[in-house]
Amino acid sequence: MIRLPGRRVRYALLVAGSAAALLFAPAAPASADSPAVDLNCEILITVDIHPGTTTELREITATTNGFTGVADCTGTVNGEQVTGTGTALVNTMGVSSCTETNTSNHFVLKVPTASGIQTIPGNFTTTAFPVVLSGDLNGTVEFYSSPSEGDCFNTPLTQTTAELIGHISI
Repeated sequence: MIRLPGRRVRYALLVAGSAAALLFAPAAPASADSPAVDLNCEILITVDIHPGTTTELREITATTNGFTGVADCTGTVNGEQVTGTGTALVNTMGVSSCTETNTSNHFVLKVPTASGIQTIPGNFTTTAFPVVLSGDLNGTVEFYSSPSEGDCFNTPLTQTTAELIGHISI
């Protein structure tokens, strides 16, 4: 079998040229499925916590059990003004105690606009006390003593109501 002398060189140049084209190509536009979001929100949620928060730092999960939260937001989604109150779903995984938290959270908001209900998925983390929200939702949390199940120090806190206050930018 006779090989042509420049074949490997041409192949190497083709691969190098393709790699350079990828490096210098303009960034792809965001997916049409991803909403452009700029919202200020107060999201009132009640979550069930498993196995319950105690004085010991331990792994927990928490959920709103569907779109049971109330999302009071102002701002725009895909350039459209929010026209009313929406709903919220939040799911949480991480470690928590009565005085410390470090969790990963997923949320979905459904908010009304002039063109209909917009669905906004996102993620945020929680750290420290007072709790700080970071990610697609940046802000703080206010906890309410009622309604709740448990007090954390004497009996595990298995349900609590909180208000997530912050800015969503996706």
